[in-house]
Amino acid sequence: MSAANQDIEDLNFIITEAIRLNKLSRLDPELYKSDFYNDIDCIVSSLKPPQDIGEIDHTLIQFNFSSAAQKVLENIAKRQYRLTEGVTVLDLETEIRNSIYIHLKNNGSFDSPGCMKLLARAQKRAKRSRKQITYFFPFNAVGLSPEKEINIGNLKIIHKDSIYAKVKEDDHYRFFIKSNEDIFNCLLHIPIPESSSNLSKHRAENVANFIYGVIRVFTTSYHYKADQIILLNHPFHKDTTHYIASSNDDYWIEGSYLFNEDLKEFWDLFEEDLKSDIGTVISKLANHASSINSKECLADRLIDAFYWFGEAAKDNNENSQIIKLVTAMERLVTLSDKDITNNFCNRIACTIAVYHGDLDRWKSDLSKIYDLRSNLVHGSRSLYKSYSLPLDFNPFQLAYRTILSTCILFDKAGLELSVNESKLRYIYTELIEIGKDDKYKQKKSP
Repeated sequence: MSAANQDIEDLNFIITEAIRLNKLSRLDPELYKSDFYNDIDCIVSSLKPPQDIGEIDHTLIQFNFSSAAQKVLENIAKRQYRLTEGVTVLDLETEIRNSIYIHLKNNGSFDSPGCMKLLARAQKRAKRSRKQITYFFPFNAVGLSPEKEINIGNLKIIHKDSIYAKVKEDDHYRFFIKSNEDIFNCLLHIPIPESSSNLSKHRAENVANFIYGVIRVFTTSYHYKADQIILLNHPFHKDTTHYIASSNDDYWIEGSYLFNEDLKEFWDLFEEDLKSDIGTVISKLANHASSINSKECLADRLIDAFYWFGEAAKDNNENSQIIKLVTAMERLVTLSDKDITNNFCNRIACTIAVYHGDLDRWKSDLSKIYDLRSNLVHGSRSLYKSYSLPLDFNPFQLAYRTILSTCILFDKAGLELSVNESKLRYIYTELIEIGKDDKYKQKKSP
């Protein structure tokens, strides 16, 4: 059955269910309740008029969606979702509900033309709800001078005073901004193109996490410890930690203090890097991340890798960090389960060796970290019982080299290239052949 015919059948099922429930609610209220799988379904079952409808028609019969009808409505929205960019399935569900109300109010039919008209209205309403929004996320860019802006594609890190001067000082300002004004010094400026409010906010938050990952990759490459760089929607970094312990009724306090680095030099170095070839790739990724698109391509894989790296950097458990770092690297080199370990080690090792040499070292390190991740996820190594990492290298150093090297590799292949195993194999096969040259086995990196 075609999608259009399925939509017509499903809309008629929803109408039939509503008529049945209307009669059942008067005849047997208890049996009526059994048509809902849970209390939430019952609460959201009523068809309500759209907020922009104007005068409400009180002559319409009571219209309720049973749990089965709600599931069918969701299926219609999922099919319609493929036809509209910049909205979510939930947005379309809402607008299909609204369009059903308008359709009933206008005495519309539920034959093929009537159903197509109803769905066309839902699509139009969903598209009309989209708008361009620019988000400013609080960001603690320690060491960044007030007069400096960091531009990453169409995104920016700017000083907070330039925006807060434009915000009205009301209860929200005092509660959200004044109470946190000493925790951060900057804002992460993220423009999101036309999309629904649900999708726009979600996309902006993900872009912010991607940029955080980018910054942590570069701080790692310069050997800066940058835990004090935070986004406000994450747990705050603390310079001091402590705990109380006791033994035989003797109580004592122990703690630690972290000395923060001055990151002024880092921001200067980062700004210079953004003007280089690798910076051009980062800018392309930033623009792609903030755009509204559904097609998966190589750029998405790199964005995910930076995102996972940032998540690992925020994690305070070394073993959990391994899982996230391997996931970051794995996103770049493989799709299928077939020969996944060999692909992971060979493809990444050759990618790093092209720029850093020392091919055998990277193969060995990658084999060790992949085995460790496998033992944590599938094997005998316990996350909570493990004390230290059985690695003789810094896993973050390995991951940052992987991500930045792959940036250049994927940019040459084409960041908009769609992702499948055959294309990945084509990209890496040539690289692996190049990696067999003895010059890539020589040590270039410290």
